[in-house]
Amino acid sequence: MIRHKLQQKILTVIIVLTIIPLVIITGYSINNLNQVEKYLRANASNALDKQATDSLVLRTRGVAAEVASFLKNVESDLKTLAMLKPDKGYYKSFYQTHKKQIWSVKNGTDYIYDLPLYKEITFVLPTGQEFLRILDGEFTGELRDVSDPKNTTYKNEEYFNKALALKKGEVYVSRVTGFHALKNAKEFNGVIRFSMPVHADDGSLRGVCVLSLDHKHLMEFISHITSAEESFVALPRYAEGNYAFMFDDEGWIIAHPKHWDIRGYDKDGKLVPAYTVDSQAEDIETGRIPYNLKKAGFIHKNYQVAAESVSAKEYGVVDVTNVGGSKKIMAYAPIIYNSGEYEATGIFGGVTIGAQVKQFHKPAIAISDVIKNGVSGFVLRSFFFVLLSVIAVIYVGYRLSRGITKPLISLTDGTKEMAKGNFQALVSVASDDEVGQLASSFNKMAKELEQRRDNLEKTIDKLNQSKDEITKERNFKTVLFENIETGILTLDAENRVTSINEPLKKILGLDGADMGIDILDFFALCPDVVSAVAPHLKDDVKTKWNDYVKVMKDGRELTFRLAFLPLGEDRADGRILTIEDLTERVNMRDQMERMRRLASMGRLSAGLAHEIRNPLTGISIMLDDLHDRLIESPDDQSLIQRSLLEMERLENLINELLDFAVVKESKMQSVNIEKVISDIIILMNKQCERAGIKLVTNFTSLPSVRADDSKLKQAFINLIANAIDSMKGGGRLTISITENESSVVVTVSDTGMGIEQDKLPLIFEPFYTMKKGGAGLGLSITHNIISEHEGAITVDSELGVGTSFIVTLPKS
Repeated sequence: MIRHKLQQKILTVIIVLTIIPLVIITGYSINNLNQVEKYLRANASNALDKQATDSLVLRTRGVAAEVASFLKNVESDLKTLAMLKPDKGYYKSFYQTHKKQIWSVKNGTDYIYDLPLYKEITFVLPTGQEFLRILDGEFTGELRDVSDPKNTTYKNEEYFNKALALKKGEVYVSRVTGFHALKNAKEFNGVIRFSMPVHADDGSLRGVCVLSLDHKHLMEFISHITSAEESFVALPRYAEGNYAFMFDDEGWIIAHPKHWDIRGYDKDGKLVPAYTVDSQAEDIETGRIPYNLKKAGFIHKNYQVAAESVSAKEYGVVDVTNVGGSKKIMAYAPIIYNSGEYEATGIFGGVTIGAQVKQFHKPAIAISDVIKNGVSGFVLRSFFFVLLSVIAVIYVGYRLSRGITKPLISLTDGTKEMAKGNFQALVSVASDDEVGQLASSFNKMAKELEQRRDNLEKTIDKLNQSKDEITKERNFKTVLFENIETGILTLDAENRVTSINEPLKKILGLDGADMGIDILDFFALCPDVVSAVAPHLKDDVKTKWNDYVKVMKDGRELTFRLAFLPLGEDRADGRILTIEDLTERVNMRDQMERMRRLASMGRLSAGLAHEIRNPLTGISIMLDDLHDRLIESPDDQSLIQRSLLEMERLENLINELLDFAVVKESKMQSVNIEKVISDIIILMNKQCERAGIKLVTNFTSLPSVRADDSKLKQAFINLIANAIDSMKGGGRLTISITENESSVVVTVSDTGMGIEQDKLPLIFEPFYTMKKGGAGLGLSITHNIISEHEGAITVDSELGVGTSFIVTLPKS
């Protein structure tokens, strides 16, 4: 009855002192975490939004700077042309050599082509009569008197008359000029006129030189910009709000995804009025509504704010809603330029880049959700932790109270037995606390005399055994010193060599060694060892030291582990130097680590590839079916076709992953390496010709190797394809095969860009690539294939010179 009360008291105290404080602390922690969650979500969202805003503004300023630089380059081209004699040959050559790439889409497919920079090149006599005129690459017989603006292309152009008023060397630049394009037109065809007077050596006026910049090149600066994750696109996404446009210093839009928004003239040479709140429904329907941001406040007031800020040469960000209803963040920046019509304002205009609000805030929303989910998960885990803690405390409390009372009962019973004269009675208590110690002392008292007798007998046996062990140990140390793999060298107090064992001679390649010489003289032929041990020779002989040292021997890099040990704990008259050759162990450890990483990546890649391929196949089939059904909707069909092409690219990536992950059984046979390389050259020759690469081979009749023909071809195709990719502007690809006593050596060399030295150790790692759009598996697969054939692959590269891959395969 008494023990039950004691147990209950102990259990109650444990529960009160543990569970109640735990519940209070948990509740307080959860409340604080909720406050921290709100603070982190608010601050993280603000920080990410500011970072995204700064990035958008910086990108906009970069585009503005590129446009300004481009306009200055056109001025330089005009000055170069002005120095040429107005001759058809010179002008034709100038037209053909000044081109720039255009990125476009045709039939749903991206393509890039070169387009001449200048739509027209003209030399005008002082009278205003055109002397030479190239239009769209051809000399035209229609030579006009452009001193009268009505005779100009767009019926009102003053570029000739304004150029006449300029001083020598000055340039006149017009605004964007062209006939306004309605919605049913394919595109806006316009120009920017650059003109300047040309004087003879005596200062007399020879005429006026005119370059007409094709508007398409101005559009190229904004047509492919998007604030979405891919950064650049073939066609702008107006509906999403993720697009860019450009306006001039008067606020007129001069480059925009909707060509009918661009300023232009009617057939009589009059500027088409800007879109306003009073614009006619018919004009809106047909697209006769060019935009002027300074008059577009009725669409959204911040368009006008952006235009005025650019006029003040300021940059920034505003919130706007475009005509299509898309809410977006719009960054703007001025294009600093002060030639011709833009001299008064000092700016050509401005560039804007828009980002859909939902897309813009996406990172902030994501991090906010991560924080919220993390805190919610912690609260849930805390609840279960408290619940488990309560159960654990009750269980532990019961066990603890039971562990205290039960030994006391056993000790009481044992005492009663001893009182009856039973000295063999022992108390069995498993605990190690004070109660357990009391029971242990009780038991020891009964056993002490018997234990003393046993201990005396055991001591005599141990003395005899020790004598035998000392003799065995002396013989063992002698055998161990001469047969252990570790090299051992002993030194006296003056660091002179007193003895060495045979393993040390083998490690250092010594036929014999002089005893009694200084240790530094002993290792004179191993300067790396001298450098490692010399600083520690002055240390106390009882000081222990060890280190790993790289040593060059016979052209090989070896790894030695050096250690200084005292001769004995109480001896101060010498020390021991141990040398272990760990080269093979270090190399094997590195190889095993690489094999472990490759195996892990292989399993992961195979799993991902199999999991992705099945749903990808289903999606491809459904999209293909949908493509066939949308015969009457070619635009939708084009989008679906592009999706199918992207899925095909993803399918190829999955196949590469499977090739890397799944090791297929090799079919080893005797293979003529010369024939394997020759077959590959036939396959790759055309590709080399198209890339402007000269292919050179250097091999004759060679012995066979034992290999899997198809895998070996795959390995060398990967190497040759990488070499071709590295020589974008053409070059020289050399393939040579040589042999030595036991191996065949294949070398693939290119004159490409080369690889940085710090990146060379990484190129055979899976998923590491320096090519845009590459999967990073080609060289990993090649390395695995060569290793499977018991061969080796090394690389030698120099930036700006080229790269060589050397493959060594054992002969059959």
